[in-house]
Amino acid sequence: MKSENILHVKLEYNEGIQSERDVLLSEKGILGILKTIKRYELLRTEDLNNRMRIQKKMKDIELNITKLHQTFPVLKIPEILKDEEEYRKERIEKKHGRKKEDEDVDLENQLKEIQERLRKLE
Repeated sequence: MKSENILHVKLEYNEGIQSERDVLLSEKGILGILKTIKRYELLRTEDLNNRMRIQKKMKDIELNITKLHQTFPVLKIPEILKDEEEYRKERIEKKHGRKKEDEDVDLENQLKEIQERLRKLE
């Protein structure tokens, strides 16, 4: 190494100690980040393993349900009961439909009130 490229910087004692503290604090921060990254990797692999186990169990459950459907006989519902079931479904649909319509009307009323207030302010 040539002596021409060497640089010397004069630091006072307090500046030298402060710069050493800064370097050590930087190293401490980097080590904390590395620790967090390793913990994240462990949690991520654990999460993936759990997801794979859940997916496998869901497939097993689905397979068991299809087997149960195949073993049970097909249910024959009399015409009278079919009519009652359709009537119940219609009532449920009407109730849900009314709630949505009521919410829409309520929102429209609120919007009109806000527009009227804005007109009054102008």
